[in-house]
Amino acid sequence: MSLVLFSIGNPGPSNRHSAGHLMLKLLLDNYASSVKQLLPKSTYSITSNTDNSLIFIKSNTYMNESAKAWTKIMANEKLPNDSIVIILYDDFENDIPSVKLSKFKKNESHNGVKNLMGGMQNETRFQIFKLGIGIGPKPAQASRDTMSSWVLSPFTMDQKQAIMTQSFDLCLYYLQQIAETGGEIGDVGKFDAKVKKMWKRQQNGGN
Repeated sequence: MSLVLFSIGNPGPSNRHSAGHLMLKLLLDNYASSVKQLLPKSTYSITSNTDNSLIFIKSNTYMNESAKAWTKIMANEKLPNDSIVIILYDDFENDIPSVKLSKFKKNESHNGVKNLMGGMQNETRFQIFKLGIGIGPKPAQASRDTMSSWVLSPFTMDQKQAIMTQSFDLCLYYLQQIAETGGEIGDVGKFDAKVKKMWKRQQNGGN
């Protein structure tokens, strides 16, 4: 089984909308001893560890064109058929430092995820999940224009530090739990709740 970590976001300066890319970089740094640097291939960049059990892919397209990167990946790469694909993205519905595992929804509110779903929803070779990196709290009663400006704004120093420490640790814990299942996750909502409960217990010293 291979875990394919696929981050989506905008190219350019780091901001809330590129939280998925930030998390991918943190994970790459964590596994630096066993993986090489990302190899750029126009619409995406890719690398893996020595036994191909971890594959890291970064979309180089704009968020709303994420499906273009996936289409190129499918045309150019031979991902193992037993892969679990984890989409790393900025989750504006949840606050820092939360992390949430889920599947595609019928009515996705995140434009990047919605675009990607159009290119992945008929994919049957892999299990595909979303791992949302909380970037909230979002502005209260925000309009479409307000939200657009907000997701493109930079994190404060404290917010970025929380993502680089607390969100990262939790994200890594999720990936470890997913790997331990061997792909037998079952009900995703129940699995997500179970991981959160286990994580909270661990943070409280096992109590």
